[in-house]
Order: sequence, then structure tokens, then C-alpha cells
Amino acid sequence: MLERRVQLLIIGGGPAGYAAAARGRQLGLDTILVERDTLGGTCLNRGCIPTKTLLESAGLFQQIKKAQEFGLSINEVDVQYDRIVERKDRIVSSLVKGLQHTMEHSGVEVVPGEAVFVGSNQVRVDGPSATTIQAEKIITATGTTPAHLPHCRPNGENIFDSDSILRMTHLPSSLVIVGGGVIGCEFASIFQALGVSVTIVELLDGLLPGEDGDLRKTLLREFKKQKIKVLTEARLNAVAEEQGSLKFSIEQKGKEKELEAAACLIAIGRRPVVPDGLDVDKDEAGYIVVSENYETSQASVYAAGDLIGGLQLAHLAFFEGINAVNAAFGAESRRSWHVPRCVYTHPETAAVGLTEEQARQQYEDVQIGTFSLKGNGKAMILGDNAGFCKVIAEPDGRVLGFHMVGPHATEMIAEAVVALEQKLSLAEWSQCIHPHPTVNESIQESLWSALGVPLHG
Repeated sequence: MLERRVQLLIIGGGPAGYAAAARGRQLGLDTILVERDTLGGTCLNRGCIPTKTLLESAGLFQQIKKAQEFGLSINEVDVQYDRIVERKDRIVSSLVKGLQHTMEHSGVEVVPGEAVFVGSNQVRVDGPSATTIQAEKIITATGTTPAHLPHCRPNGENIFDSDSILRMTHLPSSLVIVGGGVIGCEFASIFQALGVSVTIVELLDGLLPGEDGDLRKTLLREFKKQKIKVLTEARLNAVAEEQGSLKFSIEQKGKEKELEAAACLIAIGRRPVVPDGLDVDKDEAGYIVVSENYETSQASVYAAGDLIGGLQLAHLAFFEGINAVNAAFGAESRRSWHVPRCVYTHPETAAVGLTEEQARQQYEDVQIGTFSLKGNGKAMILGDNAGFCKVIAEPDGRVLGFHMVGPHATEMIAEAVVALEQKLSLAEWSQCIHPHPTVNESIQESLWSALGVPLHG
């Protein structure tokens, strides 16, 4: 068995892991990254990139169907889902190759295989070449995997999770999605736009639990307009296959309902993946508990990314991976940020900071400013003016949160992140000129609304 010694060992090649590895090389550290599958982790291979590729095809199909509204006549357009999937796979493959080149160029050695902790700061890699690695510091970034229901397990044929549904090459006529969180809502947008009859079954009282009430209500309203059926406060009790269809037994607010569909997607969340042999403190859900410096209860072993719980977002994982390395080797590090929360539905939703409900719990009074996209010229030009901008601030004007539903929301939210990071007041932010005509200027309008001087509201 090959034996190695390095300064920094990274386990997991997703956003947190490969960002940590790149940062290790920037600090001049001898760095090895162990990955059991494919570089890029869930985000690149089974999450952010493939789902947004599907969403882009679905959105373009919907735009073409609306061509008459724009004065254009287009012959009938057919959905060739197998080709959509092929395009998705090409994009993922290209980005994986790019990431492999990035690691090679930065001097990160990537070792394929499964990492198993076998001693103090020692890992055995079970792969093509059995290797034992002794490291000065280890960062674990092994992420999460889809959570399953005991009575409705994915089979890859007509019951899927968010991984296996990406391998599906044909569209079902109908789909029941169990879970109305980010994953469930995004897949609902994809498949509804491509002509699938979609029903969401959500245990709680609405879509996107934890987000601002106005944002949730708006998305629910728009989903219903799109003929996406949404059953809230509903529980899946059983599923059975009968004559080629799936029959679902649903309990909603104490009443039994029966549903039938060709396929089912389980989107009830995710669970942590902890390397074998790693004995560290975990919370009730199994996520690794870390200190402000990302250190676990085992000395010199750190953790970052989705594995440590909280918001499970690739853009947060990048920062956590980088800062875990900084903390491990004595550089300046950071543990908390104002993190943008983006959902790539149609319409898109994006938020950062406190919701109105959270702000009212923490402060005696708050300032609220809203602006409907129905009054935004660019949104009308796009034919996509369902939504709003909403800003929340303290009585003294310091911005606490920002929420948006509408076109390009996931792109524009970065401006609000800067405002919160820089602790801008409503007055200060409102003096930043926004270009016209853009959807972006709706941000300005919401700020003026909060200050009591609306221009177009």
C-alpha cells in the first residue's frame, strides 16, 4: 500500500472541497484532494448546473409558445427531451473537464477513491491504487445526498429522487412531487413548462418554507396560474403501482385523497454524508458540528460545505471551503455572511437577510418598501411582469432584508447582498442610480417606497 504525507488533505471534490484545495495551493501547501466520484460534487453533476440547463430549455420552450404575443409567427415546436438531456450532459461534461484542468493547473493532486479515517489525521483511500495519507490538517467536505421516504423509495423507473430523475430520458405524462421546497419547486417549473401535469404535495402550509410570506404567496399564485397543482398541509401515506400507474394515498388536513400519476419525485430534503471512521460530534440530523473556525471535535480535522448544515448552497460552500483552509493554517477567516437564497422557478425568486416575519419578531418596528413589477417597463417588455421587489429596514433605515420575485431575480440579488454587507441605509442605497429601462430599477423603486417618496408606485 502506498503511503503519503501532506500538509493538507481535502475529502470531497464539490464546491467546498475544490475551493479549499485551490486555496491550499494559493497558500503554498502540499495538497491532495480525494474524490470517490466526479469532481464538482452534487452542484456540478447532479444539482445546480444540470437543473438550470433543463430550466433554460423549458423556459425557452415557453417563450416560443408565447411568440404570438410578441408579433411573431412560429410553426409548431416539438419537445425532444432526449436531446435536452444530451445538451445537459454535454455542458456538465465540459465543466467537469474544465475543473479537472483547474486543479491540475493549480497543482492540486486529485486521488480517486473512497476515504476512510483509520487513525489520528490518517486516511486510507480505497480506489484504483490503495493509499494511506497522513496529513497535518484534514478538511472534510463530503456534502449530502437525497433523503428518502421508507414507504416510497426511488427505483429509477417511475419513482425518482433529485439524482436519478436527471438520468430520465423521456417525459412522463404526469408527475407527483413530494416536497415543496427549493428542489421540488424547481423541478415543478421544469416539467410543467415541458408539458407534464405536475402536482406538489407539501407537508407544511406553503411552498418554500422559511421564506418571506409575500414571496411564498406570489410563487404559489403563479404556480396555480400555470396549472401546477399544490396540496399544502398534505402527507404522503402510501404509494402503489397499479396497471402501469402510481396510485398515491394522501392525507390533507385530516382528509384522505387519492392521486394517480405516471411518475413520482421525492424531494423532501437531503441528509449528510460522513466519511467512514470519522468519529466527531454531530447534531440531531447528523450534520457535523464545527467551531467558528470550522474545526470538528477531532483535533486538526475540519469540515465545510453542506456537511455542516445550515443553508446548503454552492456559493456558500465555496466561501466555507476557502475559509476553513484559512482557519486551519492561521490566515484570517470568516464564518458568517449575508447569503443570497435563489430559486430558479418561473418566476424566479431571490432573497437575502431577514424576512418580514423575522424582522418583526426582532424589532419593535420596521420599514417596508415594495414595488410591483406590473409597473416596471422592462418587465412588461419581457412579457413577464408577475412579481415584486421588497425591502425591509430598521426604523433608523438600516437594511435588514431584501426579497424579489420576477425575471432575473437571481442575478439582481447580488446588489442587495452588497447593501447588507456594507450596512447601507435606505437613504444611502437609494442614491445609487439604476439604469432605465431595466427590471433592476425596481430595486430603486422599492427603496423610494420605503422612504415614503415613491416615484412610480
